[in-house]
Amino acid sequence: MPPKRSLLDQLFRKFSQRKASTEEQSLFWKWLWDIDARENKQSFTTKETDDARDRIWNNIVSNIQTTAVVKGRFVWKPYAVAAGLLIGLLLTGWLTLFNNRKREIAGSPVIINNDNTIRHLLLPDSTQVILNTHSSIEYSAVYNQQERRILLKGEGYFKVHKDSTRPFIVQTGQIETRALGTALNVEAREAEAQIRVALTEGKIAISPAKDPAQRNLVLPGQILFYDKATQQFTTNHYTTDVTAWTRGGLVFNSIPLTEALDRLASRYQLQIQYNKQALQGKTITASFGNIGWKDALVNILLLHDLKYQAKDGRIIIQ
Repeated sequence: MPPKRSLLDQLFRKFSQRKASTEEQSLFWKWLWDIDARENKQSFTTKETDDARDRIWNNIVSNIQTTAVVKGRFVWKPYAVAAGLLIGLLLTGWLTLFNNRKREIAGSPVIINNDNTIRHLLLPDSTQVILNTHSSIEYSAVYNQQERRILLKGEGYFKVHKDSTRPFIVQTGQIETRALGTALNVEAREAEAQIRVALTEGKIAISPAKDPAQRNLVLPGQILFYDKATQQFTTNHYTTDVTAWTRGGLVFNSIPLTEALDRLASRYQLQIQYNKQALQGKTITASFGNIGWKDALVNILLLHDLKYQAKDGRIIIQ
């Protein structure tokens, strides 16, 4: 599905000014491939890459010229801007794009957030995503044709654009979460024992990836837990603000205390040392605003009558 004209305007301006982010570049290329795919649905071979490049380039120029006529308020110099775009894209990614054309054309745009900040994204179907730190999403070139499937690693909050004909599917390891138009929070950290899906709006169905017929319905205010080891589902009502992390806070939904400490260590770049066996069976359910690591740690440990000591750059749990 092509982007709205206003979004194309913004992307072209950012590219011409060399201000496009990694996410915007990924979406830009995805839309360009979509434009080309509507005219040429076959896969590219090595001999066809020059023709493919020409077709995409012609589409760039065509879109710029159309923008100049329709908008009027901003006078583009089509070929000057196009030349600038071509030079920038050639230098920064064209060779990479075609050297890895099988991955790009088969379709695997990947957005990785390795920074220590939260990222706000807009998918091609207008679904809004807030991606937590150390998280990633991946989707294919056929996204939004028959379905809208993404692969999530880490944590993301999704405000799904309503489309009754194309289900929105979040795949996280062994399970899939299906929605039409809804808002949900998904936690799928690879190092943690559970996947957690909390629903804030609408309705979702969660099932094993290998058995879509085995559906578990989740309603607003509920959170589903999937145990990776036992492959069991349990559903409960959540009592925390599951979206607090999207505003810089912290959220722990019935997670082991050890995992909460690991999250703190990652979030604040700390070295936290603890006896895993001594903390076994202890869990934490809480949400905090945007607070410092000391306040967060004290509150987490207080629930279990624990303390900490800072020594030689390490945080030792006692």
